[in-house]
Amino acid sequence: MTRQRTRRDQGFALIYMAVFLTVLLLMTGLAVDGGRAYVVKAQLTKAVDGAALSAARNLNSGSPRTEAEKIFRANFPAGYLGVSSVTNPTTDTSFFTMSTDDETGVNVVTVRATAVVPTTFMRLANLNEVTVTSSGEAQRRMVDLSLVLDVSGSIGSRWPAVRDAAREFINAFDGSNDRMSLTLYSYGASVVQPMPSSRGFDKTAMRAAVPSTLPGGTTAMPEGLYRGWDELRTVSNGQQSGLRVIVLFTDGSGNVVPGLWDGSGTAKGLFTSDFPDRTPDPDNITTNSPSIQGLYDTQTGTAGPSGGVTVSWWNNTTVWSGARWMPATSTHQHHRSSGIPTAFPLLTNTLNVNGMAQSSRRPLRNWSGTQFPAEVFNIRNAATNLTEIIANAARSDSAGDYPIRIYTIGMGSLVTMLLGTVPESSESVLMRIANDRDSPDFNSAQAEGKYYFAQTEADVSAAFQQLQNQIIRLSK
Repeated sequence: MTRQRTRRDQGFALIYMAVFLTVLLLMTGLAVDGGRAYVVKAQLTKAVDGAALSAARNLNSGSPRTEAEKIFRANFPAGYLGVSSVTNPTTDTSFFTMSTDDETGVNVVTVRATAVVPTTFMRLANLNEVTVTSSGEAQRRMVDLSLVLDVSGSIGSRWPAVRDAAREFINAFDGSNDRMSLTLYSYGASVVQPMPSSRGFDKTAMRAAVPSTLPGGTTAMPEGLYRGWDELRTVSNGQQSGLRVIVLFTDGSGNVVPGLWDGSGTAKGLFTSDFPDRTPDPDNITTNSPSIQGLYDTQTGTAGPSGGVTVSWWNNTTVWSGARWMPATSTHQHHRSSGIPTAFPLLTNTLNVNGMAQSSRRPLRNWSGTQFPAEVFNIRNAATNLTEIIANAARSDSAGDYPIRIYTIGMGSLVTMLLGTVPESSESVLMRIANDRDSPDFNSAQAEGKYYFAQTEADVSAAFQQLQNQIIRLSK
């Protein structure tokens, strides 16, 4: 009996040991195979996340799906950790999807992938493979961008570099989902490519609208900025992109005041050249004896009546017989949006210039009791004041779904010269227009923009590229 019991106990022990070893093997297999599946899952997640982010960055240009495929393959190569199959990003329709939310102005890119991991030990439990799935999502706000280009004569032989940089900049945005308009200004300001109401814009037409040769003329910056702002406003509420931007390029500063000057009832611009004379001045733009010229239609730039006078010294009180007195306000007759202001004061005490009220830093002088005379001093100050006042109105515009940001690019030595009655550099004005954080008059209550400086025409493309990168960062 004892011997039989011993044999029976030994048999049970063997059975227990076999069961225990089987369970242990299955547990070990689960740990080994499960660990490999976990590593595959982690790498698959990294691959789809990277692909989604890269595709979102490339919504502005190129092929987002192609970029997603490239990044996915780089992060999850074929046969990774022995996987038997993985989503083919080229042929699988579920790999890449993109949706557009017109209400919020957001593009959403989603990348999904699946990998099959063969098992080793878990085959004992008749589990031959493990399927892991992962998805990544990235968002980019769509952009409504109003490009405003200075095409005045002072740009001269540098225009081909500016033209090519502007066309390259245009090409960098998403022709299917972003919107873009193009405004040119010199004697007047003209919208040569209006802002589309629906998503997308015609890249080919937009690039072609950047003139091959320089039109030339004066620098009607107040009117150019106004028309650029107006184009953003033409997109209906509820349809606007999440990022609304004005980009202003110039090689100088505004020197034309738009208003009702001659009793014709038509808005025209009166111009004065840059002063005082600065040496060295490689383009021979500045002078101590500036001219007063006009009157230029604020849209076509046609002069009528044409004429003017050259003063013997910039600070004297000479006026031109064709426009003796400054108007009470500016006048802007050309616009497409409803509700946009059509007149602005020629100076204000609510904006600062280097910490001092604009009306004190850049005043108008020799008040007659009813009007200011249209002398060089007043024309120059009013033109600069107006540009800043209109920029502030655009940044303060609460009628849209999203605030407006302004970015500025200044090119060449003229923007660094101390000019005008203050005197001051155009750079400082462009920084205030953009509400650049580095400006002493930065307004934290408004959307922050930035000023970019291109020392020569060779630097214009890099300035546009830096600006483009900033817009893309904001759109994420």
